[in-house]
Amino acid sequence: GILKVEDLRHAIRLWTIVLEISVLMAGYPSSEIAKRSYTYRTLGLGYANMGTILMVMGIPYDSKEALAYSGAISAILTGEAYATSAEMAQKVGTFKEFEKNREPMLKVMNMHKSALDKIDRTKIPRGLEHVLEEAYETWERVIEKGEKYGFRNAQATVLAPTGTIGFLMDCDTKGIEPEIGLVQTKILSDGAGILRLINQTTINTLSKLGYDESQISDISQYITGHADIS
Repeated sequence: GILKVEDLRHAIRLWTIVLEISVLMAGYPSSEIAKRSYTYRTLGLGYANMGTILMVMGIPYDSKEALAYSGAISAILTGEAYATSAEMAQKVGTFKEFEKNREPMLKVMNMHKSALDKIDRTKIPRGLEHVLEEAYETWERVIEKGEKYGFRNAQATVLAPTGTIGFLMDCDTKGIEPEIGLVQTKILSDGAGILRLINQTTINTLSKLGYDESQISDISQYITGHADIS
């Protein structure tokens, strides 16, 4: 389907602000880490389930199409987060050490923007070309606002595995990683037992790939089994 870029932007902006607030409200394991966090106000916004998006679209994870589309989405994520950071800097000021780091940080921002040229436009899935265009527009704003107001945060995004929280969000894949198996078993840390996880995206993926209802039913039943480890 068509990615709703405005909805994605809204979510990124909202969570960038939430993470900025968390810098002040969070507890830290040491005074040194706390001081560094207050000085640089680093955030760690990322995403989960990219592998699932590619599955639903019927795109192989290691294909050029997957690389181009994931690159465009990641560019919007990072860009919108830094654009929001610049807007917060306009209102409440930059992170403490920004002026010392202005030149190299703006250089890095321009490197992010230039990296968009490396995304192969011809490999973006048909009908989704607008995502790359939106990414270019985003980074234009980052550079413009960053040069005027600086940034509230020295770092805004990170690509983490999102393992535990991914389970809570009911994700089939974690972070930017591919699905490692249609059926997975997770040993609970407190020794309470074993959790059997079955990929819920399989049916939609098989339909996208052209399998008929009878084939999908057979494959789904084979994968699901009895939903236990016996």
